Amino acid sequence: MAKSVDKNLRKLPLGAIRPEGWLQNQMLAVCTLQKRLGALSGLVKNGEWAGGEYLPRYLRGLVLLASALDDKNLKEKAYGMLLPILNSANAGGDFGPKQARTLTPKIEAVKALLTYYEATKDERILPFLKKFFKNQFNTFAVSPTWYNSRARLLEEIGAIEAVYRETDLEWLQDLGEKLRDSSNDWFKLASKFPYKQPYNKYISSAALKRTQRTVSTYEPLEISPKLKPFTPELVEKEWHKKAHQTAIETDGVNLAKAVKYPAVYGRFVGDDDLKNLSVKLVQALMRYHGTPMGMFACASRLGSASATSGVDVAASVEMLESLVEVVKETGDYGMMDLVERIVFNVIPSACFEDCSAVQDMTLVNQIEASNVRRLPNADEDNAYYTKKITRGSVAVLSAYPLYLQTACMIKNEEINFLTYTPCKMDLSIAGCRMTISERTGYPFRNTVAFKVESVDGEPEVKINFRAPKNTVIQLISGGQVVATGTKQISVKCVLKTGSTFMIKLSIPLVAEETRKGLVSLYKGNLLMSEKVPTEVKVSAEDRRILHVNVTKRWTIAPILSRKGNGGMKSLFEPERTVVHEIGERPFSFDNPPFELLVRSKNISNWDYDVNGFAEIPKKPSFSEESLERAYVPCGCTLLRIAEFPKFLK
Repeated sequence: MAKSVDKNLRKLPLGAIRPEGWLQNQMLAVCTLQKRLGALSGLVKNGEWAGGEYLPRYLRGLVLLASALDDKNLKEKAYGMLLPILNSANAGGDFGPKQARTLTPKIEAVKALLTYYEATKDERILPFLKKFFKNQFNTFAVSPTWYNSRARLLEEIGAIEAVYRETDLEWLQDLGEKLRDSSNDWFKLASKFPYKQPYNKYISSAALKRTQRTVSTYEPLEISPKLKPFTPELVEKEWHKKAHQTAIETDGVNLAKAVKYPAVYGRFVGDDDLKNLSVKLVQALMRYHGTPMGMFACASRLGSASATSGVDVAASVEMLESLVEVVKETGDYGMMDLVERIVFNVIPSACFEDCSAVQDMTLVNQIEASNVRRLPNADEDNAYYTKKITRGSVAVLSAYPLYLQTACMIKNEEINFLTYTPCKMDLSIAGCRMTISERTGYPFRNTVAFKVESVDGEPEVKINFRAPKNTVIQLISGGQVVATGTKQISVKCVLKTGSTFMIKLSIPLVAEETRKGLVSLYKGNLLMSEKVPTEVKVSAEDRRILHVNVTKRWTIAPILSRKGNGGMKSLFEPERTVVHEIGERPFSFDNPPFELLVRSKNISNWDYDVNGFAEIPKKPSFSEESLERAYVPCGCTLLRIAEFPKFLK
């Protein structure tokens, strides 16, 4: 194996891109969320690691936020959360919370420690990781691991690679191979994706519960003496059962994590072709389980493409992280469109606009949020939780900082702007250091202004600008259009202090046809939803739970033109746009950045099904008359209707 090198896009160092404008406001709201979570008991008790995998997940989000915002208090808090993890190590290098046999918290901690090192260059981190990896290398054969822990072994590859780059120790490569061989064969699954239907078509509820019961019985440190000994042989026997494999392979978080494994492992071993398997896995997940939000359906296991299937928030953030890695290795702009769709649609729709409450599950069509009903084929609810540590709330901490990493990447002395967001970035290219500011209201507005704030030279560089899906972009310099494109435009120029240039985006409203012959409206990668009035009530049983219900009839469909281009159509009658000011909270329910007034039809036979979900009728009955209804970005809603029956005129 050759030592890995970055042959593709390179992310800028943590802290090199700092948010401004609406994105900074979103991150500040998330900071308020992390304060509430950090104040709750459960992560650290008596100075010791007590929060299982929640503590390292929380720490990683904290580090990413602190780096992006350059916040001293957040950095100090991150250091305080780091210490219980470092202090949990024993003399041999193993570490982790005391009351856990599972490897999952350690895997998440390895990721958090690597992120902390990338942000701070703390000299303790790599030796700590090296000692743990050596312990893992020496004891792996006699350290039983199964279920999600074993399925996620390749999460460690990034940290193993970082230690290897510093030490050149060959046994680290051997450890990487050992983890690859022992883990679930995600590469085979990516090559020929087997799960084309919801998970319950492949595993019965009884078989799933038996598998989960076996794992949970043996995971505590102290088990009943009546049970068989927890040996590698017992674990191997259970691991190779079909039900065990199906259980881990249909888990949404596992699949979202696995998306990056071929690309990341391929980089580590120098096999550039493996990254294509990552792209193939993304395409399969979206082909068979994709939702208009840009994320595959899982609640928390693989679901159908139904408008009322759940979208797991924790899995969505894992998918976001994986997509950023795949974009980095491939430069695939189709993956970037999914990045934007998750960040613009899933994340804000799962949160109150001030992040005071967060869902673990959100839906494309959602007319009720509560813990009263479970999602179809799932043990999950879709209530909003406040003052409670949940999978979704901890995951949200990392979402916007991960997105920020895609604002600019470098390759072969070229600057690549992959998304457009208000920020300021420091970069070094062609031997020169520079600071570039970016002012924009994208995705709510259609102009982006760049300015070179400072540069220690006059380098000639190539700049590549990505065109988001369904968008035409124009590069304007000196008041003149110098380039136009629908996928990418490139320009070579000499950058000087004070240099300015502008991107103008033409973002039409389009109707995309979904897998089941339904339609969703998009402005670029912003999913549009019917504006649905709602009311919020505190649960009488638990004041940490908020119930949200619709207060007005919501059964409409936009009127589309019979003319169309492939799977995309336009409105029969052009929409009217009402532009509002982008306030402190861009994903505002009461004051969205814009509304679209669209001619629509009422549907008389669309109502709650027996489970309380808004399943779309197979044969909708449309009204004779039409009316103009308001549509807003999906993220500006607490409840929403964003997938509609198709009505053509």
